[in-house]
Amino acid sequence: MSFFPVLLSPICILCAARTQRFFNICAPCERDLPILSQSCFKCAQPIFSANNEALICGFCLKNPPPFDATFALFSYEKPIVGVIKKLKFHGELSHAKALGELFLQRILDDWYREKPLPELIIPIPLHPKRLRERGFNQALEIARPIAKKLQIPIDLWETKRIKHTLAQSSLEADLRHENMKNAFEIRGNFRGKHVAVIDDVITTGSTISEFCRTLQAHGLVKIDVWCVARR
Repeated sequence: MSFFPVLLSPICILCAARTQRFFNICAPCERDLPILSQSCFKCAQPIFSANNEALICGFCLKNPPPFDATFALFSYEKPIVGVIKKLKFHGELSHAKALGELFLQRILDDWYREKPLPELIIPIPLHPKRLRERGFNQALEIARPIAKKLQIPIDLWETKRIKHTLAQSSLEADLRHENMKNAFEIRGNFRGKHVAVIDDVITTGSTISEFCRTLQAHGLVKIDVWCVARR
């Protein structure tokens, strides 16, 4: 028996075991991931629904967000916290591919099973200074396998972050909105389009909201938000 298939098979990023799957999270580890099953349809804040209906939380009812829906894969818990941190701060790009493949499963089997897919995927842009420091945009890397499989183009040039902001994680909730104010610029024509905006983590939603407000001002018809984890 040849050893080559075994040697070339992916290694699970969580337990380091060889897996016969086409991406690098084994089935047992995937079953242990903190799936976000019930959440606000608008912002993905965890919310209980007795009959699993799509509910909208009280905050979104009072303050409608500048996007139509948020689809979050996970709660921001172990081991997803570690996966995201290794991607962002240690350059483990294989983690982005694994997260993208998990996104694909939910997109095809659940979120868009009976709905039209977006026409364009827009990763939340990084400021050029942060992009140089990190070397990559984690949202873009997560989006790549999704776009390739679904044959949806990715916006790479028409949206820019023009304000070098403090890291949102370093700020209190009430300062995050001011930190992101006027942070983005839109250079393309998105009028009439249905797009998906993708990011790794949503906490207060300040970054996503400011970006989507800027997009809305350019005539977008529908904005869906995709994120790996909701805090």
